[in-house]
Formats: sequence, structure tokens, C-alpha cells
Amino acid sequence: MRKVSLLKSLDEVILPLVLLLGARYFGVFIYALITPFQFTFSSNFDLASLPFIKCTGENALRAANSFSWGLTAGVLALVFGFIAFRNLYLHEDWLHPKQATHLHKNRMDHLIINSREAFHQGLSWGLVVLISMLFSLADFVTGFLSSLAFGTIVSVSASVLALLLLGISRDSKLESKKVE
Repeated sequence: MRKVSLLKSLDEVILPLVLLLGARYFGVFIYALITPFQFTFSSNFDLASLPFIKCTGENALRAANSFSWGLTAGVLALVFGFIAFRNLYLHEDWLHPKQATHLHKNRMDHLIINSREAFHQGLSWGLVVLISMLFSLADFVTGFLSSLAFGTIVSVSASVLALLLLGISRDSKLESKKVE
């Protein structure tokens, strides 16, 4: 069992939260550029998942929120796909020496990840995925999220959580085969 460092976990959770919150706001801004959608920044906001945005119409808010959640699901899938690839194929414990040499020669050695960083990164992304699932569920139950956007965010989140569990089980199986 690995030790969980609170400071390292907090450090690793900042970027996913900023990315997902940024994707939510960016989705609203893009939707406002595409359609005649009016919103204002206010401390009195409509949705807990989109703080500081006040909308004029309920239908426009539902459409903008659904578009924003769709963009968030895309960002989540893209970024976590990179992280999963990095954790599964560029892990320093089972990276082949020829691959490591190639990465070092091409100045891409920053992509190699150690087990402590991979563990905390997986822990933080799992937490962020659960938070996003809870917020999307709250938006869906209150009627401010379409079923298509909700299904997209739930399917991406379930895939991320499945990959996290697969990575954790792979780590525990390979721990005994690791060369010291």
C-alpha cells in the first residue's frame, strides 16, 4: 500500500480543477458567441456548477450548460487519455532502456513518470471526476442539463474511473515483477 501525501495530492488536484472549470466557462463563452445568449457575471448565480454566471432565460441556460458540459467531457477525455497513456507506457518502473534512451536523446524525458507521481495523479483525477459527476447529476436532476450531455459526461467519467482502477490493479500486479 502506498503512502498518500496530502500536500502532493493537493498539488496534483489544482490543475484538473482549473482545466475543468476553465472548460465549463469556455463552453459558455463559445455558446454565447454562436447563439444570442445573454449572461452576466454576478454573485447571485443560477447553477452551483457554474458560479458567478447569471442567465436571462431558462432554456438558454439549459442549452449553454449542456454545451459547456459537453466541452468539459471532451477536455476530460483528452487530458485523461494523455495521462493514462503516460502512466501505462512511460512509467519509469517498466520502461525499456532503449525507450528511455530514445526519450532522453530527444529531450522528452519529462514525459517519464515515477510511481509516486502516477499514484497521486490518479488519485486527484479520480476525485475531480467524481466531483464533476456529482455536479452534472445535480444539474440533470434540477433540469438544467440535457440527457445527451449528462450521458456523455457520465460515460466519459465512467471510462476514466475504469482506467484508474485498471491502472491501480496493474500497478499491484507489476509491483512484484519490478526490477530493483
